[in-house]
Amino acid sequence: MQSTQQLSPQDAVFLSMETPDLPSHIGGLAFLECTEGPEAFALRFVDFIRERLPVCERFSWKLQEVPFGLDRPYWVEQKDFDVADHIQRVAVPAPGGTRELSELAGLLFERPLDRDRPLWEMFLIEGLSGGRCALLWKVHHCLMDGASGASLTEQLFDISPDATRPSESVVTDSATVGKPVAPLRIVENALRNASDLPRNQARYLEGSLRRFFGARGEESKESRVAPRVLFNGRVGKRRRVAWSSVSLDEVKKIKNALSVTVNDVILAMTSGALRTYLADRDALPEETLIASVPSSTRKPGDNSLGNQVRDLAIPWATNLADPIERLLQIHEDANRAKAGAAADESISMMGVMADALLPGALGLMMRGAAAASDRIPLPVNAVVSNVPMAPIPLYCAGARLTQLVPISLLGATQGLNITVVSYCGELHFGLVHDPDLLPEAWALAEQIPKNFQLLQSAVDRQLES
Repeated sequence: MQSTQQLSPQDAVFLSMETPDLPSHIGGLAFLECTEGPEAFALRFVDFIRERLPVCERFSWKLQEVPFGLDRPYWVEQKDFDVADHIQRVAVPAPGGTRELSELAGLLFERPLDRDRPLWEMFLIEGLSGGRCALLWKVHHCLMDGASGASLTEQLFDISPDATRPSESVVTDSATVGKPVAPLRIVENALRNASDLPRNQARYLEGSLRRFFGARGEESKESRVAPRVLFNGRVGKRRRVAWSSVSLDEVKKIKNALSVTVNDVILAMTSGALRTYLADRDALPEETLIASVPSSTRKPGDNSLGNQVRDLAIPWATNLADPIERLLQIHEDANRAKAGAAADESISMMGVMADALLPGALGLMMRGAAAASDRIPLPVNAVVSNVPMAPIPLYCAGARLTQLVPISLLGATQGLNITVVSYCGELHFGLVHDPDLLPEAWALAEQIPKNFQLLQSAVDRQLES
């Protein structure tokens, strides 16, 4: 029987696919209203995290990796674990504005996490203009996905500035931790898990062939190859972050007026922003770009940690100039992608990587894909992910969170990731990018609310006519 101490197949994927240039951690940047001095708040913050962290035990665990990637790693105890070892204080360069913070956040975020200790860290950032401070956190994707990360964030933070420690956890965890695993047991488990690979590979191959031959003789939108744009080169080590926000209530008005979803509107406004950004640089292709949209496979009420997600490839409609036409086309294509995913679970790429490949083989495949990024077909251009969070203000060690900027990971040929969180009536967009592939990212971030205003105006005119 498989030990629950071992990482699940899907959690282990995010370790196997990691390379020196492509770290697999996610995180966020929170702006805080700090009413006390930095020294006092730093002490309060460390005590706050030390008090709250026991709701998620895996934050005190570390990895025991299997030699040569022959099996999935194990969770083992970290001796003498101390929260304070994972929290650092840093200061943003003067004058402490948005661009200085963006530069610092990117420099801190691009550094891979140390696998010899628990896979997370936090940075208290001081010196922001207006007396504000910020909190940057990094968590390896093998610990959780965006949905479980949002649940944990709400567990760690408060709904009032003077709240006491929560008595019950809203997150659950099926994984367990133990002492380092003996070499003989590692070999036994590796052989047992490897024996399942041929059956899993056959299942995925059968599904892929069935879909391929079923699509022959007709145009399949799901099999499109994405056109290469300027941010689809080989991604390097550098990371930077830009951000913007729009009103969630205004987004919902458009959703209701056109009978679409919030995700559809998010894709439409980011599509319009990219269309403008690329056109201004004479780099807009005639074919539509394609977005990779993570879709949660969680059942309602499931607050467990770990990863439960699959990716949908959705045409981004960047070839359409009219904002309403673009939104309705995205809605149609998104529904088609969802229906196809629901009808054919057998060919999930995440499933293939998790169930049908040894971790070491997956790592070699990812490095090969990165090296050949200019020569292999491009399935998608960028990731667009939407994670709901609290509709009410949250507090961290007594300081109010005024804005949240989500930060995610980049793929081998995807120099842009757009992640969105809904918090306190706003949609906050975090644009993580390789600055060597996506120059002037702030111009793209600023186009998101501008293109949303264009969409609003078009919808208003349609309703009035």
